[in-house]
Amino acid sequence: MAFVQERKSKGIAYLYLDKSIRIGKRVLKVSKYLGRKDEISKDKIEAETKKFTLDLHPEILKIIEKKLKKHKHEYPLSVEELKKIEEMNLKYKKIKNFLHKKDWEDIKKRFVANVVFESNALEGNSLTLRNFSEIIFENKIIGTADLREVYDAKNSYKAFSKLFSGKKELSEAFILGLHKEIMKNIDDRTGYKKVPNIILGRKIQLTAPKDAEKEVKALLKWYKEYKNKIHPLELAFKFHHKFERIHPFADGNGRVGRLLLNYILIKQEYYPIIIRKTHRNAYLKALSAADVNKYVPLMRFALEKAKDTYRKFFEIYYIHI
Repeated sequence: MAFVQERKSKGIAYLYLDKSIRIGKRVLKVSKYLGRKDEISKDKIEAETKKFTLDLHPEILKIIEKKLKKHKHEYPLSVEELKKIEEMNLKYKKIKNFLHKKDWEDIKKRFVANVVFESNALEGNSLTLRNFSEIIFENKIIGTADLREVYDAKNSYKAFSKLFSGKKELSEAFILGLHKEIMKNIDDRTGYKKVPNIILGRKIQLTAPKDAEKEVKALLKWYKEYKNKIHPLELAFKFHHKFERIHPFADGNGRVGRLLLNYILIKQEYYPIIIRKTHRNAYLKALSAADVNKYVPLMRFALEKAKDTYRKFFEIYYIHI
């Protein structure tokens, strides 16, 4: 938030806009000159305050660039590409902070619905967006609706809505609890899988049931080791890939995995992303390439979806605030 400050020189009052911006542990203080107090109108001050609040100061981008150079990252996650994500993320934060609380809640509900609808559709859920919205927001269920798909929509929407706070630590208990919530009234095979499973379309040997718990714990250890060493986008997508390779549950691995991907972004104070059903082939190809330690397609996919999500969902709100 920017504040109007009065400063005098030789008996004349001048107005300035001041604001402090926190980037990590650093606080950047910036100012903007408005003019003489007796020559500037109230409307002009309000307009300039709003504009200054939303402006991305060039110095901020310099700090971001220095911060990015400290992260370990490889092609295609160049500093220039990640700067674009950082700028989008700053604008996302401004949307959250500048809008009225009720307006932000409405946007968040619509966003959660989009994420969940697309994620469930990736798994073959046949509900249309209209059906999905009626179930979630009106509790209206058409007579021909598949009850599994109805609970799929309700459970996932409720679970992701709660994740937006980002308060809980990522732990084994958290992951098991999330899976249980996703599978409520759908499948009582909660907890780690008891029999082997496969992923159609991917030639990979998944973790054996007897090793699932051990591998999830190893994944969480990896997460703790790298969460401050690599960029959050890379952290989230590589965690997601490793989780899907384990496939620790009998059912619900994709839905839980994508929620965890977004939860990691939220925990790192980044905007979550949408992976649409129309991106299914590209998504599966990127995961398959990562199966043989080729991470370029997965990171390229991550960059594309992060940009798409901001530009196609959030940008309209930034333009109009």
